Amino acid sequence: MDQKTLITLEFDKVLQKISSFAVLDRTKRLLLDTLPFTELPFALNALDKTEEADRLLYRYGVGGIEFFDDIDAELDRAEIGATLSCAELLRVARLLRSSRLARAATGKDGMDDVPLLTEIAQKLYADSMLENEIFSKILSEDLVSDNASEKLASLRRAIKNTNAKIREKLNFYIRGSLSKYLQDAIVTKRGDRYVIPVRQEHRGQIRGLIHDQSSSGQTLFIEPEQVLEMNNELKTLQIEESVEIDRILSELSGAVGRISERLRWNIDLLVELDTCYAKATYSYKNRCSRPKLNAQGVVDLIKARHPLISPEKVVPITVKLGENYRYLLISGPNTGGKTVTLKLVGLCALMAMSGIFIPATEGSAISIYDDIFCDIGDDQSIEQSLSTFSSHMKNIIRITENVNQKSLVLIDEIGAGTDPEEGAALALSVIQKLLDVRSVGIITTHYSSLKEFAFSDGRICNASMEFDATTYSPLYRLNIGVPGSSNAIEISKKLGLAREIAENAIGFLSDRKINFDTVLKRAEQTRLAAEKERDELARLLAEQKIALKEAQKERDELAAAKNKLLAGAKVESRRLVSERMEEAEELVAKIKEILEKDELDGGDLIAARTLKNKLENQKFRLESEPDRALPRAPVTRETLKIGQRIYIKSTDSYGVVEKISAKKPEAEVRIGTIRMNAKFSDLYLEVESAQQQNKPKAPVAGVKITRKAEISQPQREINVIGKNMAEAQVEVEAFLDAAVMDKLEEIKIIHGVGHGILRGVVRDILKGHPAVKDFRLGVFG
Repeated sequence: MDQKTLITLEFDKVLQKISSFAVLDRTKRLLLDTLPFTELPFALNALDKTEEADRLLYRYGVGGIEFFDDIDAELDRAEIGATLSCAELLRVARLLRSSRLARAATGKDGMDDVPLLTEIAQKLYADSMLENEIFSKILSEDLVSDNASEKLASLRRAIKNTNAKIREKLNFYIRGSLSKYLQDAIVTKRGDRYVIPVRQEHRGQIRGLIHDQSSSGQTLFIEPEQVLEMNNELKTLQIEESVEIDRILSELSGAVGRISERLRWNIDLLVELDTCYAKATYSYKNRCSRPKLNAQGVVDLIKARHPLISPEKVVPITVKLGENYRYLLISGPNTGGKTVTLKLVGLCALMAMSGIFIPATEGSAISIYDDIFCDIGDDQSIEQSLSTFSSHMKNIIRITENVNQKSLVLIDEIGAGTDPEEGAALALSVIQKLLDVRSVGIITTHYSSLKEFAFSDGRICNASMEFDATTYSPLYRLNIGVPGSSNAIEISKKLGLAREIAENAIGFLSDRKINFDTVLKRAEQTRLAAEKERDELARLLAEQKIALKEAQKERDELAAAKNKLLAGAKVESRRLVSERMEEAEELVAKIKEILEKDELDGGDLIAARTLKNKLENQKFRLESEPDRALPRAPVTRETLKIGQRIYIKSTDSYGVVEKISAKKPEAEVRIGTIRMNAKFSDLYLEVESAQQQNKPKAPVAGVKITRKAEISQPQREINVIGKNMAEAQVEVEAFLDAAVMDKLEEIKIIHGVGHGILRGVVRDILKGHPAVKDFRLGVFG
């Protein structure tokens, strides 16, 4: 990849931003020298590592690489047996700590989705023993700990005691009778010897060794003979301390030298991890996403943003290229964003080929290329006597000589800088050459002849940078499929060009040029109007979707509330039925108790009738309670039984199963007095009823009522002739109850003529019965 191309596309500026997120100085230098991969497997591997680094940083909370200095020189010296200083050993220890932490950050349970970086990190050499030994024995860049060895601790205690003795002895001179001979009452040092300042005229009063004198000569710095030996002892101790420190440092340096190769390997691995983390951090902070990488030249950038333009100013654009057509020919007014679009596509390709996520919406696609050629900007050179056109043509020549089907070509203002007619012809010829070799690229132009060519050749597609049709202000959006107008005269008028000059310029345009630009402007206005209507329809559709979603939510809430209400009502219905059944059983028991008497008087009959009326009231109260349908299930031959209460869907009613066909999937059911054949598919069994039928029946407390076998036909008349009043009353009331249960609309009661006693009993019963709508006495015939 040509270095000039990387600079032209401002790839170096992107790398500079990425390097700012690196921790290590070596990583920063390597990132600035990054070159894109030209083979798909390598580029994919680099993107995989960046993606894994993103997971480690922002999903698993890994802290990245801990800083350490470059220690190549230290490792070289340690290898040949040199002794490293405290500062140098601390730098080695920081490398060991960084290696240990990076290794420990990966390989944990649940980190199966970062295999590449885990493999790198687990190759790191960790020596926590040496790391801890250096940090414990060396306190700072010039200080070894007292605890580095027992001998060093002993020597330092001796040095401390000797220093105290010397100061105590010198204090005798400062505070005693000899203090009058001193210039100042202080103890100081000359070299590494303790001395006191003595006045010149009293030099004979204090015997000792003169080490120095003041600049005026009035003060002599004398080491008294009484502390001379102690100073010598201190010097000896200090020499022994230095030797012990050298031994400790030498020992640690030897340990470093023995693992220097492993430490160099660690440095390379940590730099690689740091590089991945820097790319991932840049991608995260700039809202970049991983592109779908291909080698077919296909570009599909969705809402891509130039990474070097401020997020507050950048306008996202969508670019498609390399699938249905190989080239885009972008036209439109100056300062509309054509050059930015060129650089954006080239820059996104370079970033993806280098393992860097691109500033575009997720799902965007970009291709790798063997080479990227670009001719963008003015490269005129005074020294080489090159004009703008000459430098432009040198780039074009280089491109046409080296381009192939795996090349990306980006040319800004092709054929510009010379006679427009010749420039357009030359540009058209170059474009045909680029198309013939099946390269991929983007070209910008103002030439109408090139726009017309793009309409006729399917390998190249027109595109334009949008502008406001009223104000002629650029909108910085790419519109593929429609060429753009330069609008040079209109923009000049907007910038302040005199109206008469602008109108005069229009007069110089050819009719063909005017017609072509007019068509483009009308097409642009029509397209903008259509887009406005499309956006409005999209807005309305979105609102309708929201409204529909809210309605569905409300419906679901109502259904849930309904189910809750039904469930509550079902429980309440069961409670009411249970209460009514208990009351009814109690009434039946009392009636039975009265009827079982040997003799009945008028009071017994009144009491029985009163109880019977209460029972009737209970029945109608029960019937008036809300009917809560139980869940129903389709019947099968195995679940259907004779005598079962069944629901018939077609008639929306309940009946009793009378017969089950052995051959056909149907059964005979009785609904009141009506019998009918119904298919199994029309019959439903209440789930709870079925469950109850399958359960063993528990004994019921209270009065046991024995029912006679059901008669096959409902009884429509009754004859009470010859019965006494009590017998007639019981049989008539039972007959009425049975008629109600069988849903009969008309019945007959034969009571005879006689003395009219039975007729009066029947009449009284019919008048007071709530189920009797109307009745008439019998007549002859």
